[in-house]
Amino acid sequence: MFVVSLRRSLVPIAIATAVSLGAVGPGSVTAQAADKTGNFSVRGLGSQTCEAYVAALARPDDFLRYGNWLLGYATAHNRLVADTYDTMPTEGGTDFPNVVAVVCRTNPRMLLENAAASAIDVIRPLRQTAASPLVQVTADYKTVSIHQESLKRLQTALIAKQAFKGMATGAPSAAFTDALKAFQRKEGIPVTGLPDIDTFIRAIVKR
Repeated sequence: MFVVSLRRSLVPIAIATAVSLGAVGPGSVTAQAADKTGNFSVRGLGSQTCEAYVAALARPDDFLRYGNWLLGYATAHNRLVADTYDTMPTEGGTDFPNVVAVVCRTNPRMLLENAAASAIDVIRPLRQTAASPLVQVTADYKTVSIHQESLKRLQTALIAKQAFKGMATGAPSAAFTDALKAFQRKEGIPVTGLPDIDTFIRAIVKR
């Protein structure tokens, strides 16, 4: 179920950096399937501009419609692209729409479909390549569900950055929650103690 959230994702700083370096743009999207000339038809809200999508973020009903289209787009990507179980490492229903919003703010004239494809290119290192059990992670009375392998990858990334001294087991722990909070505080993103998309991008995508 898609849950409306108007939180302006802070993940963005990492994605905005990629945008500024030219990693995101009309020519950066890897072609999947099209006609012989590389053209294909864009259906539904994907044919709208990024400017229209950004404006819709302030209108819950419109954001719901756009968000559902984007989640459908991500699902199609998961279905059609090899070595991809899920393009996102997190389960939050607004995470992918928020990431696309960052791309759109930098490229207002881009079509939403192109922005969605560009966002997927940027966060490709975060994708889940296979299904794994869901685990519950709780911090400060908030709980999120995340696939065990994704949690293990985040732990591995923080170990490599010397931000976590434990083992990469894919299991939550008080020590890992403390490490997440310290890392989030250092990176200037919301200190949740949770393995959220902001933290994944800062730990794995950002260079």
